[in-house]
Amino acid sequence: MSFRDELQPASFRGIQFEVSSADTSVGRRTVAHEFPLKDLPFPEDMGRKASEFAVDGFIIGDDYLPNMKRLIAALTEAGPGTLIHPSFGTLQVSLLQPGRLRESFIERRGMVSFSLVFVEAGEDVQPSTAVDTQQAVDDAADAAYGPMEDDFASEFSVAGAPAWSVQSFVDEIGHINDVVTAVRSAMRFDLSALSQLVRAGSMLKANVLGLLATPNALFTELSVQIRALVGQFDFSASGTGTGKSAISFGNASKPSNPLRSLLPLATYGQAGTPYARPIIPTNTPVRRQQAANQAAVFALVARCAVVEAVRSSIYLPFASTDESVAVRDTLYEALDALMLDAPDAVYAALHDLRSAMVRDITARGADLAQLSKMTLPASAPAQVLSYRLYGSGAYAAELVERNQAAATVLHPLFVPGGSPLEVRRVV
Repeated sequence: MSFRDELQPASFRGIQFEVSSADTSVGRRTVAHEFPLKDLPFPEDMGRKASEFAVDGFIIGDDYLPNMKRLIAALTEAGPGTLIHPSFGTLQVSLLQPGRLRESFIERRGMVSFSLVFVEAGEDVQPSTAVDTQQAVDDAADAAYGPMEDDFASEFSVAGAPAWSVQSFVDEIGHINDVVTAVRSAMRFDLSALSQLVRAGSMLKANVLGLLATPNALFTELSVQIRALVGQFDFSASGTGTGKSAISFGNASKPSNPLRSLLPLATYGQAGTPYARPIIPTNTPVRRQQAANQAAVFALVARCAVVEAVRSSIYLPFASTDESVAVRDTLYEALDALMLDAPDAVYAALHDLRSAMVRDITARGADLAQLSKMTLPASAPAQVLSYRLYGSGAYAAELVERNQAAATVLHPLFVPGGSPLEVRRVV
């Protein structure tokens, strides 16, 4: 069999042409390192070099003109295209350099000849190792609820309990609902879904007696009340960092913050805290079961509150590295306290959540401004202080906003002396 029997009709993007000759460039990307006092270089292999295919082709015949125009359209089309090479068959290529077409008008038949150089084309996929750390925290928070529900269902039971014991938990669930309502009222909430949450709270109080017999359903209804708090919070007015929406000169009051609202619930039921509850004696079997049920309910509230506090951190904008570290450490300690007496499954889920939170806040805080403390000997305008520290007046507003509460900045012209100020550290 002759080699001509194996050659394929050449074309590019379906436009056929004849090929008179072809050149192919193949090999490796090699960098030769030459060192002083060494006679031989060190060739470093950097991988395979992209193959290039140069073809000298032509279109001939009375109808060459429309075929030439179609070829020009194919050559000017964006992106890679399919080349049928006489020897190598089907290839995905891109035109490496503009092609030159030469028409011959002295021949009896019309003809256009050209030289085209193609380079093989791979997929336009860039490898990425970026991780959505905020989504990882959100996923880990969701994953924690399964083990927490299983633990609650295994610990809580009112089977065989007398009516007075059951009623005590009806009262306790009602009290928890009232506490969550009070927390919700103290937050800057989004009104769009508030009515739905209020309605859910009312239904919980109305149906609590039936829910006590199904611990899984009780867990779901109680946890929904706490989980919904994050969805109600208006993060545009969170007051973190230098949130402008909460600042007015002379007013040092702190705006609402989800961490300040949720984390105190981690101490629900504990003596000596704002949410302390009566201690149940354990001198009889009924009382011991009642105390175990009480502990399970308290753990439910504490765990859900901390998990949701961690979830809320993914929405908080940090104004500085110092602020992000403070939030990270606060949440770390809250999770650590929960993990001390948690069963294995809950411990593992909280550990995963803690790891995800640390990665997220560390990553988001890495490129933020670092702060330092300074005290002015006398009052000075913010604009002047900005020029002294940074050689520019661009940071005057930030200086006022960052220190408005701590130093009681009454006016941008009078940043007070004698009070510690937080300022952006000059790197």
